[in-house]
Amino acid sequence: MPRDTRLLYVEDDPVLRTMLLGVLTQTLGFEVVASVGTAEEALAVEGPLDVALLDWALGPDSLNGVELGHELREQHEHLGVVILSQHYAWDFHGSRGAVSMGWSYVEKRADLDYAYLAKVLKATATGLSVVEPSMQPDRAPAAVERLSQLSARQRQIMSIAATGVDANIIAERLDLRPVSVRKELSECYRILLPDAESGTDLRTAAVIAWLEGQRSHTLDSYGK
Repeated sequence: MPRDTRLLYVEDDPVLRTMLLGVLTQTLGFEVVASVGTAEEALAVEGPLDVALLDWALGPDSLNGVELGHELREQHEHLGVVILSQHYAWDFHGSRGAVSMGWSYVEKRADLDYAYLAKVLKATATGLSVVEPSMQPDRAPAAVERLSQLSARQRQIMSIAATGVDANIIAERLDLRPVSVRKELSECYRILLPDAESGTDLRTAAVIAWLEGQRSHTLDSYGK
């Protein structure tokens, strides 16, 4: 029998925290390792964790949810991070230069669908990334359209590049020559970054564009 997903929940509003804690444990079946109100308490939590559900706004003198997510990732390398927020913050998420999967954003609203939240949490715990379309209305359609222009081979290469490995390792995994991988990567950059400015870190920017396109599909495919 599979074990419950181990979750850390951080919310500075005690009323909301108590309410959602009951939903997470009694209705959705998560193993809540800790439910705390501050970033300091969250960083002191020990033990194995699969995913963290973090409120974006944790007080004026505190780390925000994204900053806390980065700090928690330093302690728990493979931790999934779900930000519960009214703000879309992908650019800030990528500000440390480490583009990684397992980061998701859910819009914080009164009519939050708890079954949907559970699905996002479990998907993120496995390394997927989900962002609600309402939180990125102008970016996802273009990113998805550009992905459709990539060949099957280019999709394979980008999916491996998104894990942070270099062209030599990609070539080894796909049984290709490194020069062929570099050529395909250059074509991926051209397709995914048609308006790239001089000086842009093409590899990082292309991975971000790849992930933005992928996020529109990950949740629909999860669990099928």
